[in-house]
Amino acid sequence: MTTVSAPAWAPWTSYYDSAGQVPGMVTNVASDSLSVQFLLDRLSLSLQGGQDAPFAGAAGLSGALSVDVPPNFTMMGFLLLVNGHLEKTAASQAMVTCSIGHATQFLSWPFALPAQDRDPVTGSDFRLECFSSDYNPTMVGVPPYPPLPPFPVTVSVQASRRTADEAIDISITDFTVILIGSS
Repeated sequence: MTTVSAPAWAPWTSYYDSAGQVPGMVTNVASDSLSVQFLLDRLSLSLQGGQDAPFAGAAGLSGALSVDVPPNFTMMGFLLLVNGHLEKTAASQAMVTCSIGHATQFLSWPFALPAQDRDPVTGSDFRLECFSSDYNPTMVGVPPYPPLPPFPVTVSVQASRRTADEAIDISITDFTVILIGSS
């Protein structure tokens, strides 16, 4: 086992990629190596059109990451940040879920009751956060220490609309995994 002086991220390992996102995914490791960001260009879902267009759909990306951490790094866990944008009409709904390690979080936008003077489309950016605790393997036992095992990361969107007049567009623009430690 090689000892590292700063965290060293291994490449993304893909398990599921319904949108074909992985080939176009751009990876940026922070200068301090404590985080890695993945920029996405097609993890999105659009439901609109007439009676023959879909009324429900889902898209997802699942894989694993691993990181070598310095022996003196007091690791607390991993924080997953998921950013995106949503445009929806009142009779549409959406949900974004994310998980890292053994933790899962979600955001939801339920059906709304239509108002007579409402703006037909509402839009907003969003951020979803999920924390999973973990520890540096060098904190337990004696050398040689095992490597930190890969940990799963999953991001998904799902949406539906009630009528042909309704629409929804939701996209994940990026996600970041941050290695959290204590000083």
